[in-house]
Amino acid sequence: MKVGVLGPRGTYSEIAAWSHFRGRAEMVLYPTISDVVEAVARGEVDAGVIPVESLREGSVGESLDALTWADVKIKEEIVMPITHALLGVRGARMERITQVLSHPQAIAQCREFLRQHLPLVEVVEMGSTARAAEQVSKLGQPHIAAIGPKMLAKIYGLQVLKDNIQSGEKNITRFLLIAKEDSRRTGNDKTSIVFYTANDRPGILYEILGEFASRKINLTKIESRPSKKALGDYLFFIDLEGHREDRKVKEALRGVESKTAMLRVLGSYPKRF
Repeated sequence: MKVGVLGPRGTYSEIAAWSHFRGRAEMVLYPTISDVVEAVARGEVDAGVIPVESLREGSVGESLDALTWADVKIKEEIVMPITHALLGVRGARMERITQVLSHPQAIAQCREFLRQHLPLVEVVEMGSTARAAEQVSKLGQPHIAAIGPKMLAKIYGLQVLKDNIQSGEKNITRFLLIAKEDSRRTGNDKTSIVFYTANDRPGILYEILGEFASRKINLTKIESRPSKKALGDYLFFIDLEGHREDRKVKEALRGVESKTAMLRVLGSYPKRF
């Protein structure tokens, strides 16, 4: 089985995929989250693992944008605790670091550490934590460091300057396993949808949400994202309890479809979080 993940080696997506499949899959690395989703849609890989939400910093916009239009389904969710470390070349010292590289989500999760211990450091955003570690290794400069999982130190020949630098006692990231088909009903499921309302008018969102409220379907998440067609134009993402094949959920989705210009069921899958 081939599974697409964000590369290079050592990203949290790869770690989540290894944890889920326990060595029973071949990992295929892609440069962006969108590339992973498109590879699944093309059938280039059997499945993909992408980050979708962190406890500290919320949703991953690129993942939501990619899922909106791609011909893929959410098959499972993977919930994993995340710890970050500050990584530098051999012989580097934390107090002499002037530049830190990492993924925007990791940087945000370690903002308090940077503010307290490296307030003057230049922060550079990278496509992934692994890409940041790879770059630090290539540059070989003792004043440049990366933020990411400490296992990257072994992969890229770096040293851990400081471990557990994320904010808060608990830091969890939710990943999605995507494939061409979603999962069968288990009795303890979630369903993710995205919809678009072409005509904005007072009360339209209230009416749509009422389709779930009237059937006592619990919504575990609701958020909007720009449609990127015009300012003030939004897509709405909802996670709800239940499977798309459940009678109440089916009825609610029919009601939502009648009130929207576009409704996509992104998938039904076992509830883990």
